[in-house]
Amino acid sequence: METTDAGQSGGRVASAADTEQSGGSGASAPDAEQDGGSGRGAVRRATALAGLGSVADVAALAQLLTTESRHGVLVAGLLSVLAGTLGLVQLYGRPVRLRAGVMVALIAVGSGLTGAMIEHYRAEAAPVPPPAAATPLPSSPSVTPSPLSPSPSVTPSPLSPSPSVTPSPLSPSPSVTPPPAPSSTATVSRGATASRGAAVPTARTSPSGGEVLREAEAALRDQDYLDVESGAIGTIDPAASDLWYVSPYRALWTAGGGRYPITPVDAHPGPAACARALKARRYDQVAVGERAPGDWACARTAEGNLVAIRFPAIPAADAPLKISYIVWHRSPEE
Repeated sequence: METTDAGQSGGRVASAADTEQSGGSGASAPDAEQDGGSGRGAVRRATALAGLGSVADVAALAQLLTTESRHGVLVAGLLSVLAGTLGLVQLYGRPVRLRAGVMVALIAVGSGLTGAMIEHYRAEAAPVPPPAAATPLPSSPSVTPSPLSPSPSVTPSPLSPSPSVTPSPLSPSPSVTPPPAPSSTATVSRGATASRGAAVPTARTSPSGGEVLREAEAALRDQDYLDVESGAIGTIDPAASDLWYVSPYRALWTAGGGRYPITPVDAHPGPAACARALKARRYDQVAVGERAPGDWACARTAEGNLVAIRFPAIPAADAPLKISYIVWHRSPEE
């Protein structure tokens, strides 16, 4: 009888243990399934962000090598950094694998492109020094004769004392010749004749006002800077750059973000017409897309000279802007 009661008690204990084990297994199975589903969702989101960041990096590099549009490169670089950061957030707490390495690479490439574009913008925003003032010509220049040319003969003033001549110890005593009669002119070794009492003019070393300094053509791409006096095209030179082309807006600016005046004109202008137009209307840029083929514009350069710009054709979209231009030296009164 005691043996039978012990067997029944053991059976009940085993049955309770089985029931508890089966209940515990039933409660943990949905939790494990839920954890696996959320993990797969995070991996899928990280993969999608990796693809988006890769597309942004490829688009940024393509624009940098083709159109050189700094706005597009900056936006694509920021998008790549954002996609990589969100991807790392999705993979937080998981083992470091290939996906995490891809996210880090996206952030590195996007940060490099973004930093390069920010440096370009900072360089363009740097203050441009004002053009140097022209050095005035001296009122009374001195004329130095050439060592190989004969010494100029200068007629002394009638009021000056007669020159005294000291003879050499080895030469016979010279006879002092009285000075010749005063003459109204003095001959200089270079062939220049000056009136008595007047300053002797020298050859002009700087061009006169309105003189043509350069006449040329140029093709400007997006973000190109042009120095019209030398014809150099490239990045900004605060002391020399004159024109700046922004192709997404088809706008021709003066350097320094419109520091110098520019204005459209109705016909082929001369230097005087350009000067009058810039005094009447002062803009910082000309909307090339609103002009017609053959139109003209006038602008002031960084050196203070005048330039007339002709648009033989109006470009479409991001095509280069082709121009022809004439540069005149500024007049002294400007």
